[in-house]
Amino acid sequence: MGLIASLYEPRAWFYEFHRRQQRWSILVEHRRAGKTVAAVNDLLEKATYNPRPNPRYGYIAPLYNQAKQIAWTYLKEYAAPFKPKISESGLFVELGLPSSPRITLYGADNPDAFRGLYFDGAVLDEFGNMRGSIFTEVLLPALIDRRGWTVFMGTPNGPNHFRDLWYDHLEDPEWFLDMNKVTDTNIIPPEELEMMRRLMSEDEFEQEMMCSFEASTRGAFYTREIKNARAENRIGAYPADRRLPLHFVFDLGYRDDNPFWVWQEAPDGHRLVKCESWNTRPIAFYIDRIREVCFELGCPRGNVWLPHDARAKTLQTGRSIVEQFVARGIRPKIVPNLDLMDGIQAARQQFEFCHFDEIPTEPGVRALMSYHREYDEDKKAFRDNPEHDWSSHIADAFRYFALVAKKYTRIEERAAPGAIEHYPFSLNDLWGTRNNQRMRRRI
Repeated sequence: MGLIASLYEPRAWFYEFHRRQQRWSILVEHRRAGKTVAAVNDLLEKATYNPRPNPRYGYIAPLYNQAKQIAWTYLKEYAAPFKPKISESGLFVELGLPSSPRITLYGADNPDAFRGLYFDGAVLDEFGNMRGSIFTEVLLPALIDRRGWTVFMGTPNGPNHFRDLWYDHLEDPEWFLDMNKVTDTNIIPPEELEMMRRLMSEDEFEQEMMCSFEASTRGAFYTREIKNARAENRIGAYPADRRLPLHFVFDLGYRDDNPFWVWQEAPDGHRLVKCESWNTRPIAFYIDRIREVCFELGCPRGNVWLPHDARAKTLQTGRSIVEQFVARGIRPKIVPNLDLMDGIQAARQQFEFCHFDEIPTEPGVRALMSYHREYDEDKKAFRDNPEHDWSSHIADAFRYFALVAKKYTRIEERAAPGAIEHYPFSLNDLWGTRNNQRMRRRI
């Protein structure tokens, strides 16, 4: 480990990671395996050996405060031998070396903070809990001109983009992949591990300690609904019907993700034909997307729904989002301002009438699978509030959809063959009644 070996003693399962030659890496680690310490020291080592002037490195967590809580103390501690310049406000250390390498902490919740910068290397910690496109849209362009490298790491959190990244590159020699289950590291004493098995659900233990991507996300809101949809083949090939109008529902802001769902009301239920999520785009972009989607799918436009706070005026334009839509020829409707948990219940009730066109709605279905409650580590119980991560805005837009979509009711099963009802009148009786009514009208 070179210059920082005196302070950092790598755990045995990270030796190969530090020796890797590949540009791209994926670390899947059980809880308490030490991945954050390993990643911070890997950034420091790469920074000390980089011959280029002014090297720049980034450690990115899902939330800015999370990056500070998880990695800031470690970064300052292990950078100390290099007499660094430390910025508490900017969360960076600049090592006291001739090339002035700098390592900065960021949050994926504010990608503007590192948009347009350059990086020689970066770590995406808990990648499954941030928006997947944060890498391709924001970070990758910042790495290109310096041929920078990236480490994607975390503990599995359900079937999301982190899982896909792992399986997509399992056989790719240009990627370094490493997974360490608790049974591989043996860092947790057997009696403690046995206690964890008793106290945690099977899915929790498989996900958190055995690195299972297939275990259900703990506390997920829509696990049963999505399982039923797959079992009933309601997630598949359900393309838009050109005879039916397209309805749009948005969850719009500015810094956060801004998703929208597109659906049609068909005789057999809701046909969800597209889900998209964008970031830091002006309102005009989403108005244009409405027209573009209608053109792409060859369907007329139906209703456009916006969240209740779309009436508020924005600092950027001095106009509300509603006013900007109206100025462009679209008069939107406003989603009812219903309690969060009531909205989630409404979404559950509408789920059985939903048919998802699998490929265009794949980001949305994946988010609904991952949308879950916050977990109170102290009380060892789930809170009612959802976890605010990459999936929450898409799930919010789906909740809005459930509040404004046409309400269907369950069709009761028809009587089985042979279960024939008998009535105390015949067809001749009916014709006789009809003839008597005609005679009375003549009289």
